[in-house]
Amino acid sequence: MPETRSRTGAMDGKPKGAQALIGAAIAMVGALATVHPANALLVALSEVVPRLAETLPPVITACGALLAAMSDPPEMGRRR
Repeated sequence: MPETRSRTGAMDGKPKGAQALIGAAIAMVGALATVHPANALLVALSEVVPRLAETLPPVITACGALLAAMSDPPEMGRRR
């Protein structure tokens, strides 16, 4: 029988919650891009496609937040 991923963790060797942490990191990148619009990439993008440069940071933030929200939470160690 092939191994499948369960809600309790990944069978493929990935730690549980890795996707949630990646989603949170993507959301933070989008939020930082929104706060700091003078980023060289956003400035160059705004010269080529002005509307895209304005909407890209919130879209990145939303995608990262959705990915984090729909993923299994990471396992946290117990404090004694």
